[in-house]
Amino acid sequence: MKCPNCGTETDGKFCPHCGAVIPAAPAADPKPNYTAPAAPVYQTVVKTAEMTEADLPERFKPVRAWGYFGYNLLFSIPIVGLVFLLVFTFNSGNINRRNYARSYWCALLVAVIILVVFILIVGLTAGFDAAFDKIKGVFVK
Repeated sequence: MKCPNCGTETDGKFCPHCGAVIPAAPAADPKPNYTAPAAPVYQTVVKTAEMTEADLPERFKPVRAWGYFGYNLLFSIPIVGLVFLLVFTFNSGNINRRNYARSYWCALLVAVIILVVFILIVGLTAGFDAAFDKIKGVFVK
């Protein structure tokens, strides 16, 4: 630091040449003066009383109860229902219809698992034994 009176450089509190008081250097701020940027503000447009079903995009329109009933009947038709079920499962035209088709696959999977377990239980108790006896009688005489 320099003495403000005579300009002599010094490290102490007093000037060694003229004896003047050396002012203390301003302390360095331990943390930088940084303010985080403000979080982005997203404006959400919510229409409650004014919004109707007609305002919704086709993709989000709800399916009515009779619609689900009709889809259930359609999916029950052997070949045609399977085709429609596959189309609706991968189609993104209406997400409610797509989700219903996917839940139909889940229900079919659960039904198949229950059927296989039932067949195994019945088969292990008596059914397979009688069937093997008949098969053995055909081949072994």
